[in-house]
Amino acid sequence: MTQSISKTSAVSLIAEAAERLGWQTEVLDEYGYLFELRRPDGARKVLLGGRSALNDAVAARLAGDKHYAAILMERAGLRVPRVARCIAPRHPAMQRYSDRAGVGPGLALAEALGYPVVVKPNSLSHGRGVTLVDDVGSLHEAVHACWALDPIALVQQLAGGRDYRLDFLDGEYLLGYERLPIVVTGDGEATLGALFEALDARFDRPEALLKTPRIAEVLGARDLTWGSVLGAGEVLDLGGPIRNLNAGCTARFLEAIPDALRDQCLRAAAAVGLRHFGVDLKLASLDADPDSAVFIEINASPLLTQIARIGHREEALAAQVRVLRQTLP
Repeated sequence: MTQSISKTSAVSLIAEAAERLGWQTEVLDEYGYLFELRRPDGARKVLLGGRSALNDAVAARLAGDKHYAAILMERAGLRVPRVARCIAPRHPAMQRYSDRAGVGPGLALAEALGYPVVVKPNSLSHGRGVTLVDDVGSLHEAVHACWALDPIALVQQLAGGRDYRLDFLDGEYLLGYERLPIVVTGDGEATLGALFEALDARFDRPEALLKTPRIAEVLGARDLTWGSVLGAGEVLDLGGPIRNLNAGCTARFLEAIPDALRDQCLRAAAAVGLRHFGVDLKLASLDADPDSAVFIEINASPLLTQIARIGHREEALAAQVRVLRQTLP
């Protein structure tokens, strides 16, 4: 494993898993993003970052388009949030369909559903650009902010329930977690930074949390810093309806899930055509009727880095080894 690979990157986890298999990793670019895996028998495979090599190009493209993936999952009989596309006037397709461009479809859906609604880029990941809006003005602002990142913004129904991320490989459960709000309770002695780090090992420095504007705003409003001490029994709740491990939440690791829920997730994968995938879904609990699950998104290149960093590195590495065995069989 080369030292050119960042120790916190998805590539680092892949390289460590390859090392456990007795394989070599050679970095091919200056950032450690393009690399090659080699087995002792001479078999080799070039990979790009954390992108899965197990899904064909069409399936990966469909999964990368949240709107199209939702159409296919709904067609397979799964529940998905109601959604409207707001296409930027600069999008090439709008030269032919200029009457469909703009914020109008999103405004109409929000009026039909009632606020709040979620606004998100159609093709990005890691929670980038995802916001919850409460009125017409903030919807306009959020859609235009999305257009700076992606020419298609989605206005989406806010789904209720607990927030799960579940990853699979060739019909088998790999690993998963429940996304949870950041909530800490003071004891009159520990600093806020110490409480955060005890909750989630990733929060070992201020920038890990303060990069999330909402969290920075909440702490600022209460005049709290990393060194602040909460009183005994004092609760600080940084939770919100939009949760992503890259954007201000923590998680509970899930060793197993019910077979019936697994089967629902496999229906989603079959609809899009994926072998290696992760699903984001909302459900009242893992034991709830899986038919009531709302499928928010499906991902064609699920990363294991975050679950490794919150204290489950061995489980993440074991899952990565399983993926590599299929990537270079």
